[in-house]
Amino acid sequence: MSLALKPLASLALIGLLTAQSLQAAEPTEPTSTDRESSNTTVVMLGTGTPILKHDRAGQAILVVVDKEMYLFDAGPGFVKHFDALSGKDFMPEDIYFSNDSVYGEMNKVFITHLDSDHVLGLPELMLRPWIMGRSEPLKVVGPRGTEAMTTNILEAYVDDLDHRLYGTQPANPDGFKVSVSEIDDTQVVHRDDKVTITAFKVPHGSWEEGMAFGYRVETPEKTVVISGDTRYDESLYEHFRGADILIHEVMSEVGVSQQTQDWQDYMYHAHTSTQQLAEIGREIEPELLVMTHPLFIGQSDEQLRDEMAGYYDGNFVLASDLDIYE
Repeated sequence: MSLALKPLASLALIGLLTAQSLQAAEPTEPTSTDRESSNTTVVMLGTGTPILKHDRAGQAILVVVDKEMYLFDAGPGFVKHFDALSGKDFMPEDIYFSNDSVYGEMNKVFITHLDSDHVLGLPELMLRPWIMGRSEPLKVVGPRGTEAMTTNILEAYVDDLDHRLYGTQPANPDGFKVSVSEIDDTQVVHRDDKVTITAFKVPHGSWEEGMAFGYRVETPEKTVVISGDTRYDESLYEHFRGADILIHEVMSEVGVSQQTQDWQDYMYHAHTSTQQLAEIGREIEPELLVMTHPLFIGQSDEQLRDEMAGYYDGNFVLASDLDIYE
């Protein structure tokens, strides 16, 4: 039956496209062999904000463990950056029309919150890898509202789905589907034989509690913590501790100070300044502190780095798109 004749909003079909999944499996402790052989790589596929920057795609952070990919956020324009990773030793093979490829490995994403600059690339992640070979549903973890959003995306692209599924183009019947797990509390959201991912609640502006998250990614060789968008809160230290790589949002304190009082109030209610991030760094002492989602507010890259260096003497970088940390 043509999808155009049977809308995706029907309850029966929605049940096929979205399902609660990614339930926590039984804990599996990595062996010494795992630690010796495992390889963890972090790629900043997108580091941007709502502000238009030609050299910064929307927020998207990729963690690759032994060629298994774990994606965090899906901001606008990040998907094309996978092409720049083609042929890298740590990446899956880049071949067409096969689930045993980088397209098939684009199969899970963990959303921090539903601000548009963190999810505008989700339709592309849902559909483009399917066209190129992904043959299993995309697993999506995110806060309440994620399932409705993905269902509505599929409704918006119903003519494209109908054309590909029932036209002359070869197409598999599952790769466009979505399996959603909605979360509203701190919890383990994924566990396999090498990786454990824990979502933790963060405070971000007027989003109610349980609607914004950071993620802690534990692999056999290192721990990567992704703050998501959040204001400074000492209660988050427990989730940051032990991070080898702490990837944290940042805003220019100088830039904020030049804004009107109402904007200053908002920014400090939603985001973390350089001085506040430096305090986090001194407390947590990560091997590498990565500043991402930079709110420059009129400052340059160099000015933001200098500002941070004035507060923090640990190892830090201002992330750019396609930066790689190993």
